[in-house]
Amino acid sequence: MTSKITLDIDEALLQKAERWAQQQKLSLADVITNFLRQLPDNDVTPQQEHPLAKFAGILSDTEARELQQVIAAEFEQIDTNEW
Repeated sequence: MTSKITLDIDEALLQKAERWAQQQKLSLADVITNFLRQLPDNDVTPQQEHPLAKFAGILSDTEARELQQVIAAEFEQIDTNEW
């Protein structure tokens, strides 16, 4: 038995997924189904979440790059040759 679902997906991500599926000679439905089949069964004991996991994804890619640039520019860099 199959069920139809509706997903809200960012347009750029959808296009990327469709291109990848086409390259693999798969439908997008097949790609999603194959991914979902890889999920663990319910009887698998979940791993304890890392304490920093709640911060994952809170920065956009642009914000993360800006933060890396500020850190590189503002903080002292270690010269390993001085050690």
